[in-house]
Amino acid sequence: MKRKMFYLLSVVCFCMLFIFMTPKTAHADINGVTVTPLIGDSDVTDKFQIIGKKDGVKKLKISIGNFGIRALRLRVVPTNATTSSDGKIAYTENIKTGDYGLQSAFADMTKPQTVTLKTSQTKDLTFNVKLPDKKLKGLIIGGLKVYDVNRNERGNSVIPVWITEDNKAVGGILSLHSLSLGVEHYQPHVYVNLQNNQPGMMKKVIVHATVKRESWLDRFNMGPKKMTADLTYPKVAPNSKIPIDFNQNQTPIAPGKYKVKGVARSGKAVWNFKKTYTITQKQANDINSRCKNLVYDKSITYILIVLVLVSLVVLIFWGIWHQNRS
Repeated sequence: MKRKMFYLLSVVCFCMLFIFMTPKTAHADINGVTVTPLIGDSDVTDKFQIIGKKDGVKKLKISIGNFGIRALRLRVVPTNATTSSDGKIAYTENIKTGDYGLQSAFADMTKPQTVTLKTSQTKDLTFNVKLPDKKLKGLIIGGLKVYDVNRNERGNSVIPVWITEDNKAVGGILSLHSLSLGVEHYQPHVYVNLQNNQPGMMKKVIVHATVKRESWLDRFNMGPKKMTADLTYPKVAPNSKIPIDFNQNQTPIAPGKYKVKGVARSGKAVWNFKKTYTITQKQANDINSRCKNLVYDKSITYILIVLVLVSLVVLIFWGIWHQNRS
């Protein structure tokens, strides 16, 4: 009886050990695809962590499985992390060396690979990561992004890669980067883009920003309304853009000068920003042509019609007065 209990406990312990030691699998948004980082000697199983000196080479190995109903041609591309408008770490932008103060892009450290998988097939890929030949400052967050070539990157999975030399924390510095336009769900968006130009992760960044299009109607308090955003970003990636989204809904983009003001806080640090940007007629037309169900403001047209009518009435009365006087 005791021997049976010993065997039973041994089996249970083995099963528990197997469960905890099995690497975590990243389930891609691509139907039936799994991506697993093959990490040997680390307690962290959801990302690669590289602590290495300059000019070194590290090998990263991932396993990709296709359990769908069709063959797939997948592309694995190295990219750098950025920050989404809802304060999450994202890998949706093609970041290059020099962008947002980035000293070394992960895309320059290893090469992309393409793999074809039949149904119920799994393959391992190895990436040789060549570290920069200069001292690594702070933290570089990159990722191996996997997407379906035939679906133009719609649906993807990312295995994060954290690279550091001394594992020392570095603070971030925020500044105003640019104003840009975009289209989401057939609606126009204005983005005020801040940037963290330091190789350090930031947490709980609070931002208050306003955008106002200048107009001659401002003299009569009839100009465009000031747009306001109050946002909190739980995480801000190193050397990344931080987009502040102003959804225009059904209002088309109008050309003109846009005045941007704001303040950002993180802990005791405070950053103020202020600048005026110009949106051209060509830029506005390009965005509006890609949107649907836009509602154009006709107030200026109505004001001009009223002014023309008033001018005609004045001219008529002036003509009658001038004729009677003659």
